[in-house]
Amino acid sequence: MKSYNIIGRGRIYLLDLIRGTKVFKVLRELRQQQYLSKEALNEIRTKRLNHIFQLAKTSTAYYKNSTTYDALEVLTKDAIRAHHNELISSSYKKKLFPKGTGGSTGTPLIYLTTIEAKTYMWAGLLLSWEIAGYEFGDKVAFVAGTSLIKRDFKHTVFHKILNVDSYSTYTLNDSNILTYIKKLQSSKTKIIFGYPTALDIIATYIHKNGPFAFPCLKGIISSAEVMTEANRTNISSAFSVEVYNQYGCNEAGISAFECEHHRLHLINTRAFYELDCDNNFLVTNLINEGFIMMKYFTGDRIEFSKEENCPCKRNFPIIKNVIGRSYDIVTDVNNNILHAAFFNILFRQDETIKQFQIMFDKKTITIYLNVESSMKDTSYYNKYLDVIKKHLYFNEYKLVINAPFLKSVNAKHRYVINAAN
Repeated sequence: MKSYNIIGRGRIYLLDLIRGTKVFKVLRELRQQQYLSKEALNEIRTKRLNHIFQLAKTSTAYYKNSTTYDALEVLTKDAIRAHHNELISSSYKKKLFPKGTGGSTGTPLIYLTTIEAKTYMWAGLLLSWEIAGYEFGDKVAFVAGTSLIKRDFKHTVFHKILNVDSYSTYTLNDSNILTYIKKLQSSKTKIIFGYPTALDIIATYIHKNGPFAFPCLKGIISSAEVMTEANRTNISSAFSVEVYNQYGCNEAGISAFECEHHRLHLINTRAFYELDCDNNFLVTNLINEGFIMMKYFTGDRIEFSKEENCPCKRNFPIIKNVIGRSYDIVTDVNNNILHAAFFNILFRQDETIKQFQIMFDKKTITIYLNVESSMKDTSYYNKYLDVIKKHLYFNEYKLVINAPFLKSVNAKHRYVINAAN
C-alpha cells in the first residue's frame, strides 16, 4: 500500500509543513497499530483514557469534581452548548479551531478541535483511501456538500496541494452529472470519496445513459451517510470498481474504514467507546486535549460484530452495522435534486434557529423552524425562503415557526421528510 511516489509524498509533506500537522507520522503509526494484538491495542487506549481523564479533572471546570470515569454522566450536545467554555482545557496552550457539525437532528453543534485531532482525522482518512488503492499524489474527487467541501481560500489551496477536485452535491441534475462524469474521465481521477446518496444518483444516471468508462479509477469510498448494499451494488457496477465504506464522527474522534474483505474496522486507539443498553454509541475523544469530551452521545446506534478475527489480520474492532446516519435528498417539481446538508449549512450560523425540519411533496415545500421565543418578527426568516427558491422550484413555499415537529415511526427526529412517499 505504501507509495514511493516522490512528488505525491512531497504533497503530504508540504501540507504537514503548512498546517503544522504530522499526518505522515500518525499514518505510519496507524499502519502498524492495525496489526497489533487486541491486548496491545487495549493497552494503548486504556493508557490514553487514563491520561485524558486526569487531564480533564485538573484542567477543565466541567470535569473538576469527577471521581471515576465510570461515574461520568453522558455528555449530550445540549450539555456541550450549555457548558462550552467549561470543556476547554487550561493546560492546552496551542491554537483551538472551531468546528461545526450538521448532525442528523438538524441542530448544529459548535465545538473546538486541535491540530493533533486534525492530524489523526486525516491520517485515518488516508488509511481508508489506501484500502481502495490510493497512493500519495493520486487525483481524488470529493463528491459531497460543505461538510467535506469548503470554498474558502485555505481549503482551496489545501485541496489543490492534496490533488483533490470538488463536485458539489447540492444540484445533481442531469446536466451537472454529465459534466461531472466528463471531468472525472478527463482528470484521470483515481479515487472518489463522497456521499453514497449522491454517488448512487450519479450511478443511476450512468446505467441509464452510459456506459461510461473510467479506466484510471481505482476505487470509491463512501462517507458521511449510511450506505446500503443496494447503493454499493449500484455504484460499483456503474463505475466498475470496488466500493468501500468509511464511518467517522470527528468531534468524537471516531474513524472506521472497510478493509479488503469489507469489514468496517474502528480505529480504537483514537477513541474510547462503549454502548448503552439501547446500543447508543458513547465515545471519548482520546486525542483532543484542548476541548475534552468524554462519554459523548454521538446520536448513532452501533452494532459490533461478534467475529473474533478478520481475514485481513487487522485487530481493530469490527462494526457490523451503523444505525441512523442517513441524509435524505430533496427533489423539486422539475426533479432537480438538492442534498439535505444544504439546509444544515444554510441555518448553521443563525443562532436564533434552534432546530429545523423540511417537508416536501410533489408541489409544496414547508420549512419548519424552532426559533428563540424572543423573536417577535417572524418575517425575518423569509429571507431563507428566498435562498431556497434559487435552488429548488415548487408551486408553493411555506414557512412555519415554532410548530411541533413531525416524528418518524421510531420517534427519532427527521430533518427532511418526503411526504410524497
